[in-house]
Amino acid sequence: MERFIVQRALTKEVLSYDLKGVSRGALTRQLSAVGTMTLTVDAGQATVEAADGLPLFQEWGSIVTLDDDGQIRFRGVVTDMDYDGPEWKITVSSMATYVYGLPYEGDPYYGAKVDPADIVRMLWAHAQSFPDGDLGVTVAGKTSIRVGSFSTQNKNDTIAAYNAAVKSYNTENDKLKALRKTVAASRDTYSSLVATRTAKSAALTAAKKTKDPAQIAAAQTAYNNAVAAATAQQSVISQQAAQVDAQASVVASRKAAKDKAYDLKVAASKSAKDDGGAYTLLWWEAPDLGREIDDLAKTTPFDWYEKHTWVGDLPQTQVVIGYPRVGRRLSGDGDPTFQQGVNITVELQPATTGDDFANAVYGVGAGEGIGSVRRSITRRNGRLRRVAAFQSKDIKSAQDMDTRLRAELTARQETLVVSKVTVSNHPNAPRGSYSLGDDINVQGYVPHYGKFELWHRIVGIAENTDGSTELDLERSDSFTYGTGVDA
Repeated sequence: MERFIVQRALTKEVLSYDLKGVSRGALTRQLSAVGTMTLTVDAGQATVEAADGLPLFQEWGSIVTLDDDGQIRFRGVVTDMDYDGPEWKITVSSMATYVYGLPYEGDPYYGAKVDPADIVRMLWAHAQSFPDGDLGVTVAGKTSIRVGSFSTQNKNDTIAAYNAAVKSYNTENDKLKALRKTVAASRDTYSSLVATRTAKSAALTAAKKTKDPAQIAAAQTAYNNAVAAATAQQSVISQQAAQVDAQASVVASRKAAKDKAYDLKVAASKSAKDDGGAYTLLWWEAPDLGREIDDLAKTTPFDWYEKHTWVGDLPQTQVVIGYPRVGRRLSGDGDPTFQQGVNITVELQPATTGDDFANAVYGVGAGEGIGSVRRSITRRNGRLRRVAAFQSKDIKSAQDMDTRLRAELTARQETLVVSKVTVSNHPNAPRGSYSLGDDINVQGYVPHYGKFELWHRIVGIAENTDGSTELDLERSDSFTYGTGVDA
């Protein structure tokens, strides 16, 4: 029997273990996405105060768990409340909704050769590290993929080394410039002394013509002093010139080191661009934690789902990462079958459009202009070339772009798809005999098309209150598994 448990989101205090006066609509669980459950509650019940003096239901303040005879079928946070006449319509979004919209605010993170599952763990831990942020959600699972390279750290190291080399070069070059200015000033002084010496020589010549011994002696002393001063200045200039030559040699070596550091920086930057570099989280870019998880799930790729269990008398939630996938292909004896007119209760309506077809894909990723990541893949299949193009600045390496392009190309090869079926609770496929991620063979007859049989993957399950189940489907061949770089 179903019962609703209501908890305070911050304290996990249980406000009710079996809330009455509540009915629910469809319960929707999604593969690698947030599910929802809609509740209808009498207005008086919705606004009643709990034991802590606060309303029983609060947006982002209450957690609702749906338990069915000890099995938790859904658990989530109240995210929306709408007044509808005498009743409240309450939307409960599954626990994973919490990380969506939250920015990364930690120290810059540069991950190299990291398991994407560990990054998901880190993102959830970051979200729950703040006051009023701990939902008690844990993350389980691992992959054999490693994301990020050491090239970013190498690039950062070479940039730092280049900056240090530039600083060292500038320091020594400034010393050289100062020495050259000193030599230039000394040469000006020498020129002045030479002019004085020339004048004293002329004065000595004039004194000799007077034949006055005293006058000649004085002139001779003045001339000798001028000669000595000029000679001494020449020695100073020679010493300073030697210092200039020595410093010039130091500057030349510093310039060679700077040029080498520049070449290493350029090579490291190119390497980081080619392989995508480290997996980065930078607080000044305020990346959305939920979107980061989505991107990791797409590029690794992996699936994830929420698992709820009872631990003592409290419900707990775990995000489980399935690699390379969750679910299985239901093709064995005793497996559920899905046939129109048997347990598929609504007429199949496969959709197809030539607008979706492509046999080539072209993608542009991170970077600016000619420096952007650019890749393309073509599959020749006897049809005219049709190209699906997209741009995504979050794709930082050719490897990640190829992963995206392969999945996109596969999905666009065949455009016929049944996006949704309604299944009765039938012996062929009783509720609970199939799960998120399973591949099912959808069979039926479609007017103007004929017999229809195609494998689809279950990506969403909505359990209706009348016992029927709506399945959201995507073509099985539109998925790729384990296409990343192995550890």
